[in-house]
Amino acid sequence: MNDQQSTTPRAFLVPREHQAHDRTWSQPLPTEGLWKVTGQAGSGVTSFLIDTFVASAKRQSDAEGVLFLTDSKESAARIRAEISERLADTDFVADGPMVRSVHSLAFAVLREQQEQLRLISGAEQDAVIRQLLQGHAEDGRGSWPAELRPALPMVGFARQLRDFLLRAIERGLDAEQLKVLGARYGQGIWSAAGDFLEEYQQVMALTGTVRYSASELIARALDVPLGRTWHTVIVDDAQHLSPAAAKFVQRLLQGATLGVVGGDLEQSVYQFRGASPEFFATLGDLEHTVIDLGQTRRAPEVSVALAQTPTAQLAAVADALRRAHLEEEVAFRDMAVIVRSSGMIEPFRRALLHAGVPVALNPTDVVLSEQRIVASLLLGLQSLYTPLTVEQWRDLLLGPIGGTDPVTLRRLLRGLRRWKPDSRAEETLRDLVVSKAELPDFGEVLTDRELQMLHRIRQVLDAAREVYDADGSVEEVLWALWNATGLADHLTAVALRGGTTGSQADRDLDAVMALFDAAGDFTERKTQGGLELFVNSMLEQELPTGVRDRRAATPDAVALLTAHGAVGRQFSRVVVAGVQDLEWPSLGETGSIFGQQDLVDLVDHDVDPATPVSHLRERLEEERRLFHVALTRATERVLVTAVDQTDGEEVIEPSRFIEELCEETGISPQLVTLSAEDAAAGDGGAEATVVRVLSRDDFLGELRRTLADEEHSTEADRRQAARQIARLVEAGVPLADPEQWWTTTEPSTDEPVEGQRSLSPSRIEALLKCPMSSVLERTLGFDSSMPMVIGSIVHAYFEALGRGVPEEQARMHTLATYRAIVDAPAWQAEAQVRDFEAMLERTNKWWENRAKKFEVVGMEVPISVQVAEDVHIRGRADRLDKEESGSVHIVDLKTGSTMLSVDSAKECEQLMAYQLALSHGQLIGEGDNLRVVTSTDGQEGLDVGGAALVYSKHGTNAATTREQPRKEEEELEYFTELIAPLPGKTTGPQLEAQAGKHCDYCAVRALCPVQIEGTMIYNG
Repeated sequence: MNDQQSTTPRAFLVPREHQAHDRTWSQPLPTEGLWKVTGQAGSGVTSFLIDTFVASAKRQSDAEGVLFLTDSKESAARIRAEISERLADTDFVADGPMVRSVHSLAFAVLREQQEQLRLISGAEQDAVIRQLLQGHAEDGRGSWPAELRPALPMVGFARQLRDFLLRAIERGLDAEQLKVLGARYGQGIWSAAGDFLEEYQQVMALTGTVRYSASELIARALDVPLGRTWHTVIVDDAQHLSPAAAKFVQRLLQGATLGVVGGDLEQSVYQFRGASPEFFATLGDLEHTVIDLGQTRRAPEVSVALAQTPTAQLAAVADALRRAHLEEEVAFRDMAVIVRSSGMIEPFRRALLHAGVPVALNPTDVVLSEQRIVASLLLGLQSLYTPLTVEQWRDLLLGPIGGTDPVTLRRLLRGLRRWKPDSRAEETLRDLVVSKAELPDFGEVLTDRELQMLHRIRQVLDAAREVYDADGSVEEVLWALWNATGLADHLTAVALRGGTTGSQADRDLDAVMALFDAAGDFTERKTQGGLELFVNSMLEQELPTGVRDRRAATPDAVALLTAHGAVGRQFSRVVVAGVQDLEWPSLGETGSIFGQQDLVDLVDHDVDPATPVSHLRERLEEERRLFHVALTRATERVLVTAVDQTDGEEVIEPSRFIEELCEETGISPQLVTLSAEDAAAGDGGAEATVVRVLSRDDFLGELRRTLADEEHSTEADRRQAARQIARLVEAGVPLADPEQWWTTTEPSTDEPVEGQRSLSPSRIEALLKCPMSSVLERTLGFDSSMPMVIGSIVHAYFEALGRGVPEEQARMHTLATYRAIVDAPAWQAEAQVRDFEAMLERTNKWWENRAKKFEVVGMEVPISVQVAEDVHIRGRADRLDKEESGSVHIVDLKTGSTMLSVDSAKECEQLMAYQLALSHGQLIGEGDNLRVVTSTDGQEGLDVGGAALVYSKHGTNAATTREQPRKEEEELEYFTELIAPLPGKTTGPQLEAQAGKHCDYCAVRALCPVQIEGTMIYNG
């Protein structure tokens, strides 16, 4: 870290600004009786309830008799903060929390009856359910229907089972009742779920601590006495309560002198989680008075933007937020981006951060173990008790714990390879890191930077290992690891500086705090649990985990959250993004495997499961209410965005909700695009607005493109761009100085790359299509992938057969290597192993059949042949064969899925290059030293009989072969002329780019000057 990174900005404590809450209402606040308060979103229902609570608290002498209930802990935290501020200047004192979620109060009621009681999070419960189901799948346990058994290990099955059990528990059903209902109505899966629930509860009881989910808490609280009453009970967002929670609240209201229940049926959006708005509609038939606050007090300006591409939508959202912040001075914390589902969060997060917009995520939207810093810490903990794989060590070194970068790591591995050439560099590095001995003297093979990296990771892990070996607790080991990294001070400094990097640092610190909370909870409930058990419990959790929010202030960052996560929130500016058809409304049925809705209909409405009932209209209306909730979060302005792409490869259309919104408000959508060429588009010839994100980098890029693009910009525009660039240079803006632009600087040399100009047969086809793509993809490493690794393993097996290794032994070692690198879930990994073994079997069958006609000359035979004055072919032949006539045949093994047709193989450039090389070459050496070199003067080349491609992934029995017949001298001469210019096209100083069908899947398209994306870079 440099000095700037490690220096913590000075922080000052300032008094909190107290907001004025002198609200007036059209009628007096309730003082006794039962009241229902309703109104549109933004009409002030929650504020009315808070004012009623504050007035009651000031009026009553019994502080403990006042209670405010919400449906969630997040809502409770927001309301608690305002009430505390309102009562800060009074003498009001309470021994316990006055504002609680319903589940929190149920926990408190049960805790008075049972000391050993703990709430299990959704992520923990999901992990337990998946473990039990895995056992059922492996041991054949459980009464599951036979057709569903293959689905038991799948995550989706576990999720649906958990949701089904929660809905059943919320309706007061136990395991025995589920089994009875299943038998009575012919629903075998209900009975199986009842058996599972019984087993689950037995397993949970064995932990020694009573552990309930949120739904179980409410159900159990209904069976015990309250222990006390409250004279004032106020409930907010009652439309979100489940039937069990509604019964619990009704018990509280019956003993209260003043009961006020607030809500809005138009914001009932949690029915998929078991919520039922019926209680709020009737208040359980209790006599009550209704207060309707009427219409909303928010009147935001509404606009709609339809983008021509997904990228244009991301840019439009980022630009709207940037302009609101810079031009209208709206704080980032007062803005939000709302999307339909959590799967849409990540692309918007990346786009906003790239545009310089700080982002704050709801911690409950992210799986803790998937956050990069947490994953790195868990890897560090794993290394203390089990050997890590080479890939895991690489991840650890490149993560926050290791603190290195790919370039330095590559140099370190290269140095270790020189220092110990008889071992794999990755294995040498692993042994050096875990060794307790002093580092050896590496001489000059490692630089100071590489040694520093090696020392750092050893010091970090040694600090944790010392505490671990001393039998430290999970918390103590985690603290030793975290403290040794030195990241706490660094992240704190970055977070205090704010901005995009600050919001990222803030998120990392929150994640680390959540991990320490989890470690503390684990130590508390499992005093005998070890480090391995803790790490496994974290890695097994695949649902977001609720975290403790210790923030005293809201971070200055744009809230990026789902529509459900926005319930109860309010912002100055809101962007409702990604309102697409098939995404919003989302009409998929919840719990379809278990007939969850049938169970709900049976228990709530006495509808027989055999009776066909369509809930499509109900789901559509709930989606429409959810869209309404998203729109009503803004007080000043709301922007709705979607992609309208009808002529691309993938058709993307806006949601029907946008059309309804436009008809209701009388507004017209604004078309937006990134390209000036596409600005004239849309229905009726409407022109689209070109989005230019108001950020430093985008602005500078626009100026540079204007200055460089003489074809599309006027002289006046270029002069103006030059003036603005000069101002930026004078202000010290990074990269504004033209002397730093690559387009204005001279290359270090214009000489071609030194060395022999050789051609590899495997690259000739790519070079003929596009020299630039071929060279860059290879240079930048885009041609390195898992399929290539798999290909190398199969080639090793192929070579082993040719060198006389017994097939069983070769297969055993090859399969072991493949199993070590396969990265997939267990059920999927086994299928992949079977497919891989089938490849080996087809390859072996081909080998046996080939042996009947040909004799093996050599395997992996090096070829280095001069075929013309400036053309040198260099490569390796997978196999060379000889038939009885003495002619030589080339065999090239292919492990990919794509196979050439019979006719295409006859003109395959790679095989033709091999034939050309052998026709000008001769075999020298023998055994492992066999190779093909250029024929000496006067000596004829080898007699080539043909070549073949062998596809190990294709064929019913043996691998499929594509033959290329012997090429005549005239054909080879023509081919030589065709490839003669290629060596010069690979050595620079310029690379030729050629357009064609291959551009559709080119990895370097963004760098290509013949593509629009590349043109923008070259002109900049």
